[in-house]
Amino acid sequence: MSTTAKYEVAVIGGGPAGVAAAIASARTGAKTVLIEPNSYLGGAGTASLVGPWMTNYYKDTQVIRGVFQDVVDELVHYEGSTGTLKCPYDNPGETKGTGGHITPFDVEILKFVLNKLVIEAGCDIRFNTLVDEVHATDGKIYSVGLRTKSGRSTLEAKMFIDASGDGDIAVAAGAEFEQGRKSDGLTQPVSSLFKMSYVNMDQFIDYTLANRDELIWVSYPILPKGLPSHFSDRMVCLSGFNNLIAQGQKSGELNLGRERITLFSDYRKGDMLFNATRLNRIDGTNNNDLIRAEIELREQVISLVGFARKYLPGFSNASVSSVASKVGVRETRRIIGDYVLNQEDVLRGNQYEDGIAKGCFPVDIHSPSDKTNVWVELDGAYDIPYRSLLPVGLENVILAGRNISATHEAMASSRVQSHCMAMGQAAGVAAAMAAEQGVSTREINVTQLQNILREQKAIVAGDI
Repeated sequence: MSTTAKYEVAVIGGGPAGVAAAIASARTGAKTVLIEPNSYLGGAGTASLVGPWMTNYYKDTQVIRGVFQDVVDELVHYEGSTGTLKCPYDNPGETKGTGGHITPFDVEILKFVLNKLVIEAGCDIRFNTLVDEVHATDGKIYSVGLRTKSGRSTLEAKMFIDASGDGDIAVAAGAEFEQGRKSDGLTQPVSSLFKMSYVNMDQFIDYTLANRDELIWVSYPILPKGLPSHFSDRMVCLSGFNNLIAQGQKSGELNLGRERITLFSDYRKGDMLFNATRLNRIDGTNNNDLIRAEIELREQVISLVGFARKYLPGFSNASVSSVASKVGVRETRRIIGDYVLNQEDVLRGNQYEDGIAKGCFPVDIHSPSDKTNVWVELDGAYDIPYRSLLPVGLENVILAGRNISATHEAMASSRVQSHCMAMGQAAGVAAAMAAEQGVSTREINVTQLQNILREQKAIVAGDI
């Protein structure tokens, strides 16, 4: 028998954006539910092992706080993170690969922390739940159909937050979207991250210090004093070993979709995270493409694990300890909103009166058609306008995460998880306000929205 549940705010998707939205909505006073198809929260950070979190600082100024900082503080409390670390570079103004700061985290502790914060905020969680129907009329969603092992049900809400990553809910309700770059519609490649343990980190780091010519970029994060004894006392993040990779690919010993490897040593001794696999021409909204990606990327992982043990210094006794359970997707649909965030906004640090979150990560485009990367530093932190969270033609839907209204180039900055949490927090407060006031998403007072976000310790337009 189908049942119907009623909420003021329904958040679809429990990744970084959705979690922040759910917490913020519930804290603002709305009866809120968070719907997630997996059995845990965290999205890219947990299912896809995408870590560490990229910068929440522009240079040495923190520009993302709020729920993101709440999560980091909880992780530190449970020994699931060092907190945010500064990443120095030899060349002033360079931040390649990190944006200048990183926040390492433990995936399993993160799952617990996100549950804790969502529940403490007073939000209901629906795990293992798929939204397979969207009932909308005249630009308004009235309800969604849910499917679980227990059967089918209906959920009604005044406001819906689309934090699905792919814009599934907004598109089903009639929103227009773009996908990929303008020239050919291709999206950034997908990857499967993985971790190796029992690495002799001193041997590896000493090698990098003595052989910097083999690296495209390298940084040695600054660790705070007083960390637990089982934490690392040295860390490194880098990208390179191009010649070694080329030799392995030429000989047929290495199956890899990139010309180099990117590595982040973990805050736990002996663990190394690889962001190194790559597969182009995958449509993350096409299940057949995703199936192919899951299979091919795991083949790349196993190939690189064996190669690393044989050729990377310090890896002879290392072994693979975890592989992403879900392929990491960088880009799919970008919903057309009232304002389309563009490359100039991001690069020039543009400010807007309706800015509800800050962005600070450089433009990082993994080429959709070859093995290259584009990395462009920013002139300053930029504002993400509230208008970019509002799908054209929909009056009770708010976007959060990598599906916001942005160009291919702008999304290459705004897509990272710290930014998604900042957008999610704003979406959650806005949805709660609109539900309580009985108005559409465009009728709330943006100044009031910004003030509530400040009360929740977020950073918005005019604060920096």
